[in-house]
Amino acid sequence: MADKRFIKMNREVLYNEIWEISAAGTARKYNIPYSELLRICKEKQIPTPPSGYWTKLSFGKAVEKTQLPEHPEKEVILPTDNHGIKDSSGSIISEKTDLKDEEHKEIETEDMEEKSVVEAENNREKSSIEINEESDEMSLEDSSLTDNLNVYNREKLYEEVWEKPVVQVAAVYGVSDVMIHKICKSLDIPVPPRGYWARVRAGEKLKKTPLPAKEGSNQIIGYKTYKEVKVIKEQSLDFLPEDERQKVLLAAEQIQLTDDKEKLHKKIKEYHPKVREWNKNDRKEEKAQKGFRNYSTPPPFLAGVISNETLPRVHRILDTLYRQIELLGGSVNDDLSLIIRNERVTLKVFEGQDEVKHELTRQEAQELVVYEDKIRHDRWASKPNIRKYDYIFNGKLKVSILNNKYFRDSEKVKIESRLGDMLIDLYEQSEVVKKKREADEEAKRKREEEIRLREEREKLYSEEADKTASLTNIAQDYEVACKIRAYIEALELRADLSDEATAEWIEWAKKKADWFDPIIAREDELFGRREHEKSEEQKVLKKPRGYWW
Repeated sequence: MADKRFIKMNREVLYNEIWEISAAGTARKYNIPYSELLRICKEKQIPTPPSGYWTKLSFGKAVEKTQLPEHPEKEVILPTDNHGIKDSSGSIISEKTDLKDEEHKEIETEDMEEKSVVEAENNREKSSIEINEESDEMSLEDSSLTDNLNVYNREKLYEEVWEKPVVQVAAVYGVSDVMIHKICKSLDIPVPPRGYWARVRAGEKLKKTPLPAKEGSNQIIGYKTYKEVKVIKEQSLDFLPEDERQKVLLAAEQIQLTDDKEKLHKKIKEYHPKVREWNKNDRKEEKAQKGFRNYSTPPPFLAGVISNETLPRVHRILDTLYRQIELLGGSVNDDLSLIIRNERVTLKVFEGQDEVKHELTRQEAQELVVYEDKIRHDRWASKPNIRKYDYIFNGKLKVSILNNKYFRDSEKVKIESRLGDMLIDLYEQSEVVKKKREADEEAKRKREEEIRLREEREKLYSEEADKTASLTNIAQDYEVACKIRAYIEALELRADLSDEATAEWIEWAKKKADWFDPIIAREDELFGRREHEKSEEQKVLKKPRGYWW
């Protein structure tokens, strides 16, 4: 059994707290079950703020505070499980009682009574800002901590957009940079003009536009548009030297789409006729499915997979990225691939297609009529090949830089808001290409080294075989010389050395033994020097052939 404590509180003090921090806030402050607090308030005739009160208050709207009516009891007793909690007057009265230990886990439901949207003048699309009126249990302070909501305070947001680029501010709030511009317009917050941050980087000291006075609400509550916001992490581009890394990250934060009135990059203008010519000669039928997998031979970059209506938008995106790459020291190739950190980097851009039921053309309808007429007389008649569906370009772009990763248009967010991420991924891809190139070069080096070592071993083996064969041949000659000398010694023991012919022959034999002996290597008058290292077949004494005339 747990001890349950009670707080004795002045009725007017409780009333003031409820209207200052909400009923839910008061219940949390004193660890009182919310439903129990509401019951006591009703019993003691303590009014509570109506639904929508806190949102109207936060937006500067007129609200009415219900006055505390008279009641015979001046104090109320509130149950709590906490020990030592003081009320606003500083008094605590607790009393022990044996009660069942219960946990109160009541969650209040929110009243979604009002939603306000910010309209964008450029595209007149519905903003993703949805203003939620909070009920008693959610004060404005509480809503700022909600995972899916942002609270845009006018003064704070003003300082943020003049402290760092809008793209970076948007990443913190979990929305697109377009949304931040809409919020600023709604709250009458001036933003830095185009080129402001480039001039700041160049060392200029520029004054920021003062925040004008504004009547009415000074903050907006809006939903986050990204479930997961890609925030540049500390480990991003960690393969770069720190000074270069900071330049790329800063460029990614500040990159903005080039103006439509500006001339396109020279390489894009020179490349476009190639795309136009390929599309003109494309053999695929109109409204056929078009993608990289639908061509046996992949088309040139931007050809076949993007409609003529969407190409200008793609050109503007590429123009922005290419110019930024060049500012960072890279370059653009004639085929619109990039050179980043001396590595060739490519990207893929293609447009989505909607699948719709195919509508017969006049020619197809005629072919079907002919077929139906033929099939009555010839069951082997060929049915015309007519597709079931048409594929219509829908204007939604997909950009692929790293394998299995895409930047996609969605209903709320266009890929133009992800230019900074694309720039970072292009640099990430340069590192991927570099590692692959280095791996290929290392593999090639190893293959060449293996071939060299194999050839060197084969050469050494061959040389060793030749030396060994030569040694064997020399030893064989020495063996022959030893045999001749042994024979001469045996002969001298038995022969008549006084015989002149025998003595001459022995002398001759000794000379031949010296000629065979590789140690002495005597030169013969007729045979010359013996080439001891050669094989027996090569050293065999052959008689010259005689010719008769």
